[in-house]
Amino acid sequence: MITVKVTVRAGTRAVVRIDGVAVQVLEPGRHRLPRVGRTGFQVGRREVQRVDVRRQVLVLAGQELATADVPGVRVSVAVLFHVVDPLAFLDVAADPLDVVRLAAQLALRDAVATRELAAVTADRGGIAAELQAALTEPAAEVGVEVRRVELRDVTLPHEVRHAVLALHTARQEGLAALERARGETAALRALANGARVLADNPGLLQLRTAQEVAKAGGVVTLTLTPT
Repeated sequence: MITVKVTVRAGTRAVVRIDGVAVQVLEPGRHRLPRVGRTGFQVGRREVQRVDVRRQVLVLAGQELATADVPGVRVSVAVLFHVVDPLAFLDVAADPLDVVRLAAQLALRDAVATRELAAVTADRGGIAAELQAALTEPAAEVGVEVRRVELRDVTLPHEVRHAVLALHTARQEGLAALERARGETAALRALANGARVLADNPGLLQLRTAQEVAKAGGVVTLTLTPT
């Protein structure tokens, strides 16, 4: 039998067609195929199409969406996938990645629309899991398996960023003022307690006065009063 050699590299699959009809999917390695033509074993025109089955990343950059409370939020998503059915990947859709991309865009829009902005930024893992579940079926139809979905960035509109910054600044200033007030209150409380002790002990007041005068470089004169 007259044959031809076909080498399939690791990370790829080869779909063999005779007159446009798929007859075989080749795994990595060297293969011998019957020669086609009038004098060969098979009659017809053979075509070999190679498909990359390694893991790949599909990025949806800056989708402008509306959350439940804020419009104009930009969200970018990364979809990690690989081809599991080379024949479906080649034959079901003209551009199978466009099918996955559209499904991801629609699922992201629906997931964000039901959440407020704070929930979107706080629950990225939950949204990613929701997207992966939504992509499973449409991706499988074109021979793709979605392995993981990640929310990369959530960018707020300029007005919202400005408002959030102003709120954060006001909160920090309020906390600083509260700490100053607490310190002043503690100092006044200490002074009041000290004044009360001195009022109850006149001798202690005199001793304290003498200490302060001496500390300032003055001269302390003691006068003994006969009893």
